[in-house]
Amino acid sequence: MMKTNIFKLSILSVSILAMTAFNVSANDDVPDPADVTKVLTALKVSVGTNSNDYDAAVEAELKIGGSFNKNNSFLTMISAQGATKDSAESMDADDFDLREYRARWFQVFGTGIEAMPKAGYSIDYVDHSNDDSDPIDHIIAVGGVLKVPVLANWVMYPNIAVVQANLKDEYKTGGSDDGKGFQVNIFNSIYLNKKGAYLAINPQYSWLDFDTYTTQDLMVETTFGMPLTDSRKWWFSATYKETISDVSFDNKTLAMPDVSYKANDDKRQFRVGVTYIF
Repeated sequence: MMKTNIFKLSILSVSILAMTAFNVSANDDVPDPADVTKVLTALKVSVGTNSNDYDAAVEAELKIGGSFNKNNSFLTMISAQGATKDSAESMDADDFDLREYRARWFQVFGTGIEAMPKAGYSIDYVDHSNDDSDPIDHIIAVGGVLKVPVLANWVMYPNIAVVQANLKDEYKTGGSDDGKGFQVNIFNSIYLNKKGAYLAINPQYSWLDFDTYTTQDLMVETTFGMPLTDSRKWWFSATYKETISDVSFDNKTLAMPDVSYKANDDKRQFRVGVTYIF
């Protein structure tokens, strides 16, 4: 009987400790980049590599957040990414290109539901027109996201979006046209300690139909983040992205081989960055 009571007391103690040690996102005033639905104003600069060729990359991201009222917040985000060309062996100006521009509008609402405290929607525009290695000119995506607490230290953010990917003119051959489809993300933020350090594991599946062929991508992004100061104004992050791609051609007369769920070296990325939250 005594052993049973001690066991129950131990479970209760561990539960209380987990709730007090890890529930760092309960206070909306605490800076928390792991919370996908939290709006904030921040500047992030990252460096790293792209693909197996270890192309050097630099990325800058600016977020500006605000609120209309307590349960209606918004976020605007702009970012740019530059990298050396595949054949480049140095960082000379002639070898460096701006590869991607991105703009986002994000609005989030309080729901008053404990199991789903926040819900929001986003509009994304991603421009690849300056990247000669990418057949996509630009992407437009509109989607919704929910905040779903799972455990005291684990929050899930399911996201579904409709997507249009516009091809560059030179790639509209053999009847191919702009792609239309959808994208499903499941953002997972796992808090590692009460100071706010986190591990984010974000699988993303996308499906696009370009009339003569369809593409499927499974991307997994893993991020480790931690505050650099007690005020949580400065943050460090390290991110690794791996993508598995599938391409199926409808018109077999094109003599183009299908690509069956193969690791896409061109979409592999590694970044380390520093964020300042205003």
